[in-house]
Amino acid sequence: MRIVIATRADLFPPYHGAAAKIVHGAEGLAFHGASVSVVTDDRDSYWRLDAGGWARREFSPRVRAAEEWRPLPELGRWAERLCGRIGYPPEEYFLYRPMFDPAWWLRVAAVGAQEKADVFQAEFPGYGVPAFLAAKALGKRSVLVQHNVEYDRLAEMAGLSQAALARLRAMEVGICRAVDEIIAVSADDKQRMARDGVPAGKITVIPHGVRAAALAGVDGGGIRERYGIPAGAPLLFFHGVLHYHPNTQAVRFIVAELLPRLLDVHADLQVICAGMNPPLYYSHPAVHFPGMVDDLAEHIAAADLCLCPIDTGGGTRLKLLEYYAGGRAVVSTTKGAEGLRSRHGVEVWLADGLEAFSAGVLALLADPTRRASLGRAAQRFVRRYDWSAIGRATLDLYQGRGRGEDWNERLLAGIDDEPLEPLEPSAPGPVVAPSPSALSPSAAAPRPEAAHLPRLEAPNPLTMLLLLNRGCNLRCAFCDLYDRPERMDVAARLPALLDQAVGIGTRVAVFTGGEPFLHPGLFDAVRMAKDRGLGTNVTTNGTLVERRWRQLHASGLDSISLSLDGGAATHDALRGRPGTHARTLRALRRLCDDGRLHTAVYFVVTNRNVGELVEVYEQVSELGASFDFWPVNDAPDLALREPDQQRTYLDAIAHIAARSPDVAARRAYMEQGVDYHAGALSRVRCLGLVDQYGINWKGDLQPCCVWGEPSLTVGNVFETPLDQLWLAPATQAARERLAQDGCGIDCFNHSLFHFQRCTGEPFVLA
Repeated sequence: MRIVIATRADLFPPYHGAAAKIVHGAEGLAFHGASVSVVTDDRDSYWRLDAGGWARREFSPRVRAAEEWRPLPELGRWAERLCGRIGYPPEEYFLYRPMFDPAWWLRVAAVGAQEKADVFQAEFPGYGVPAFLAAKALGKRSVLVQHNVEYDRLAEMAGLSQAALARLRAMEVGICRAVDEIIAVSADDKQRMARDGVPAGKITVIPHGVRAAALAGVDGGGIRERYGIPAGAPLLFFHGVLHYHPNTQAVRFIVAELLPRLLDVHADLQVICAGMNPPLYYSHPAVHFPGMVDDLAEHIAAADLCLCPIDTGGGTRLKLLEYYAGGRAVVSTTKGAEGLRSRHGVEVWLADGLEAFSAGVLALLADPTRRASLGRAAQRFVRRYDWSAIGRATLDLYQGRGRGEDWNERLLAGIDDEPLEPLEPSAPGPVVAPSPSALSPSAAAPRPEAAHLPRLEAPNPLTMLLLLNRGCNLRCAFCDLYDRPERMDVAARLPALLDQAVGIGTRVAVFTGGEPFLHPGLFDAVRMAKDRGLGTNVTTNGTLVERRWRQLHASGLDSISLSLDGGAATHDALRGRPGTHARTLRALRRLCDDGRLHTAVYFVVTNRNVGELVEVYEQVSELGASFDFWPVNDAPDLALREPDQQRTYLDAIAHIAARSPDVAARRAYMEQGVDYHAGALSRVRCLGLVDQYGINWKGDLQPCCVWGEPSLTVGNVFETPLDQLWLAPATQAARERLAQDGCGIDCFNHSLFHFQRCTGEPFVLA
């Protein structure tokens, strides 16, 4: 396989994330026998990589002469002026000039002809036009590797008008539609592109990689001495290209917000923020800015804890993979860990918001055993992401295998065609890798459905809760959806509905019931959603998982959520069927052992099982699944009314919050569950029909999953298409009632917490 890559020139040494991705990605291809040539701004030569390593190749005299043909230099200058007229930032003209520069087109086509290329691979959309034109001229295939969704990244920069952003989006989407294949580095990026009109079927998710062997087992001795950091002082580490906006904001957060809280507890704590172009206006006595370092592995090894407080940008953060490879415990935002199909909480501590982030850092600094456990789990996880594995996945795509898939699943399952070996570093030179955040969120882009809110910060991805069927094989004490079985006609109803859902900006589809595993078309529904770029989850009681195991994995499902409400006797009693606990636990263990699906467990807290909450949490955590819980809704006979029950619940929250960053962030809110059961909360407000909506098997559109409450229905998507109903006056009026007057159903669930977090207002009216 012969591959020509068109990309930026600043590759060696690969000190920034883009260079590391391009150089080591090429090495991963060569590791499996591919011949790789790299064309850059260099007018005299190009890079050639094969089994012998990197070498420069001179352009032929004819190509050099053609580049100097009188019109071409002037057209190159015209190309740069055109970048300005379209709206690209001046500092990024070099990334987009190749779209309009005939000299670039000439170089890429010439190298392709000389090297007999099979594939032209563009790194960044600006290089997509030369790759596309060369491929067309030579009858070959063109591929665009999207490090981010670039127009989304540019939208975060100050000074760009909405008209300019619209032009940039149109340019990038046009290039994406023109090339034969697109490689996205995360499912989130794939969803963004699909949302804006790029065919989801041509977007394959192949994540970033890491030189796992080069970062493992390194001694960090000498780093503390270099910076004068005492042996016993806690040391935190962060790195990246520090003038890159997401990284600059991360430094601001570390210095201006996080550090003061940490110094109150650890007066001797110090931080190293490494990387080129440090923002020295954030200088602090406890912070070291060494600039770019050539011994990144040693810096990671010397740290007690690594940080990834990123909340903008896209793709996958190479720094996170590097921290994992170095065996360090990491505290990251959810955005910072985007794109990695990992079991969060097992190998990384996720924390969004200053309170949660500082709590996570302090908890891990106080618990060396937990830090070591996270580091070991991270190192085991990241071995699957060696650049050799990424190269194998890319070559498989070029050879016709796995188009449109998310290769995270295959990488984590270890089902590649051949065993993976660690990729040794190649010349020239050593490698050093290299984003206000959810910690200080910036306002979201205006959304018509949120016009009634005074402010809306950091909204969740728009999620559709889809009740495929009524009917269940259990008889739960707090649910009545087992009676009167009915189901949606998936083949007839769902394709159009999913198209409309994508059209209104939906990014996640949650398939629930009743018991969704009873629906024969469940996994057809999952595949339909995946084909449209949606993230997918199935929420189930877990008893039928093993029966449909093959279908489950063949569907491409992203995550699965199971219910576990206590020990065997308690769970079976609440669920109304003997043997239920054993079947669900067996499915949970199999899912965790298999490791291909992100797996979560939900626990509904009642007066019958509150004393078993901690026990189940510990059991689930040991298996490696995520865990969440909330007080039972609309079941007065199961409410926590007695003082001893309430004390047990509050003690359990404290226990779990000390170990879970998600619960730590929501602790005060979770404790209000006691007030809810006491009847003290009413007129609760939420983001129903803003960040989530529900559709049942009949097509009724509701703000949430309160399926049995007809007063919340705002229309029917089988009668009025969802994309019309979404912004209809009746729907907007319902949104306003929910946010301003509250909901008369008075449930208690996590969407209330999100209302409070995203709007800055209390979810309950006095």
